Amino acid sequence: MTVTVNGKTVVIKNYFGEKVPRSCEIMSNVKVTVQGDQIVIEGINKEEVGQTAARIENATRITNRDRRIFQDGCYITKKVAIKDE
Repeated sequence: MTVTVNGKTVVIKNYFGEKVPRSCEIMSNVKVTVQGDQIVIEGINKEEVGQTAARIENATRITNRDRRIFQDGCYITKKVAIKDE
């Protein structure tokens, strides 16, 4: 699976060997970067960041397979809030 960012879309290629790449849209004030095997989503508005993360996770949703065996995909693993001091 290969994840790239092209402008305002996230493109997921070779997901389970599929020929057609999956893609999802990035919200307006959100910055998405791919660092190795991690996708980092940053932004000012919490709702837009959350919606973008949900779109990426939903784009790699597994259908017609057992989720316990096929665990490929993009999942939200860590949420970090930066506080002003």
